[in-house]
Amino acid sequence: MKIQPENPAARRSALASTAADLRELKGNSRATVQELQAFLRELKGKSPQEMLGVVAASQLARSLVLSSALVGGGILLFTAIPYFFGDDAKEAPAAAEPAPAPVAPPPPAAEKPPVEAKPDPLSTLGVGEELTAPPDQNPLESKGDDFLKDLE
Repeated sequence: MKIQPENPAARRSALASTAADLRELKGNSRATVQELQAFLRELKGKSPQEMLGVVAASQLARSLVLSSALVGGGILLFTAIPYFFGDDAKEAPAAAEPAPAPVAPPPPAAEKPPVEAKPDPLSTLGVGEELTAPPDQNPLESKGDDFLKDLE
């Protein structure tokens, strides 16, 4: 058994009618403006101490502390769960594994040909090379060379 909503506006699907959406937006914004006006009427003609009491009565500070505590608790909880219930597979094989038996060295093979030393690839790229620039010029400054001129 499906329960039908009493309000006919709640039955329409989202984005079904732009005009209906605009009417709904207008009504919601009017309610928000009325709430702000009522809040400002409460503040009008009061001393700063009384205004602070009105603001404190809105329980903004309490809500801020509560939400901060909940977010911090959530972070701690979702950090602690994987930490404490993590896989302890690292410790189990180390304790159960016996010491390996000594292996005899392989027999000496025939004499191997000498391996040629390869040059260091970084030295061919110029890594570590120091270049000196004239002290009266900035090497990063543009000299007016247009490197895109050949592409035209």
